[in-house]
Amino acid sequence: MAGERDGLVPLGVLVGAHGVRGDLRVKLHNPDSELLQELERVSLRAPDGGLREAAIAGTRMHRQGLLLRLAGCENREDAEALRGTELCIPRAQLPELPEGEHYLIDLIGLQAQRPDGSAVGTIEDAIEYPSAQALRVSVEGGVLEVPHLPPYVVELRIDEGVVVVDELDDLEIEPPRLPRRPKR
Repeated sequence: MAGERDGLVPLGVLVGAHGVRGDLRVKLHNPDSELLQELERVSLRAPDGGLREAAIAGTRMHRQGLLLRLAGCENREDAEALRGTELCIPRAQLPELPEGEHYLIDLIGLQAQRPDGSAVGTIEDAIEYPSAQALRVSVEGGVLEVPHLPPYVVELRIDEGVVVVDELDDLEIEPPRLPRRPKR
């Protein structure tokens, strides 16, 4: 799941067209979420970072997953042009959670610390894998992917901006990613 840039939370990505009438296939970041099916509008964040609003004309489930209709997306060419676009909403539109629960997006930007208070790094992303969730922590020399479960995540102190982590010696630091070269 991408971080919360520009105050928007990404719910999923448009992965291509379905049929010839402008339906879009959606890859949800949380496949269990039904939130997109309840919304009337969504922000579209293009791969180049451009933003625009769009009205949701309909959603339906298909064997390939969630299909989406956007107002103004009338044919396959319109739908294909949106491939790679993120579907986003303002953080305030996410449903309220019960006490003690959190959204992964709430952890991005927090400081990761060991139980003794020593700094580990900054959480730059939260990822939802099929088998588990992980926090990508920017550390000296690269990135550490920390499973979001015990014994790795010991305590969440979101109000203080801290996630307490431990047992990191089992994990490998990934070297920093090189920026992608633009396609010619």
